[in-house]
Amino acid sequence: MAIDSAVRATRAYPRRNPMTFAYLLVILAGLLLLTKVLTGPAADHLKITISTNPHNMAHAPLAVLLASPLFAATDSGLLSHLLIIAGGVGVCMAALERRVGAARTAAVFLLANTVATAVATGVAAAAIHSGRYPAKWWDGYDYGISYGVLAIAAAVTPLVPKAVRVPWAAGVFAYPFVSAQWFGLLPNFATIGHETAAAFGLGAGYFLLRTTSPSATPPG
Repeated sequence: MAIDSAVRATRAYPRRNPMTFAYLLVILAGLLLLTKVLTGPAADHLKITISTNPHNMAHAPLAVLLASPLFAATDSGLLSHLLIIAGGVGVCMAALERRVGAARTAAVFLLANTVATAVATGVAAAAIHSGRYPAKWWDGYDYGISYGVLAIAAAVTPLVPKAVRVPWAAGVFAYPFVSAQWFGLLPNFATIGHETAAAFGLGAGYFLLRTTSPSATPPG
């Protein structure tokens, strides 16, 4: 019975979560392109081109803001991919899509990514100029889906059982600090971006789901 239920759920997933399913396919295609199709130098060139570093944000902000979240970071480990892609996109984004619709879910993702990138890039530019961050970060790698996904994970907080909402939100905000680099009291700018995205997503989730009943079911 459990196997039959799992098979039915898998078959129904694209129909129930069309935007999320399409985005998962885009992420998979991006990973295959960067790891299997392109040669090392070509993949590195593409990563730099789509990076939301201070240099690119100053010269082609719209292009990198749209391109960067199409590609998951290839230097992430299996556990990170499971949490971000399977959990953040496959479960949390799907839950939000079913509850508020594809358009609003996409809006939360894209707006959070934009706001977080703007904040992180601003901090990075100032810290690089002041010598607190390495100068190589001015035009280095900074691409991926994690800003938007972390916002989505925070946005579904009202959908999880009330008893675990605080631990859930705390886990979302704590996750970026697992791999944070510190420069005195200042963490690396990606961590700042992740925290900004999580805060945006949490606020957006409660705004969109303010009529959610206390008995809301967990995402899945």
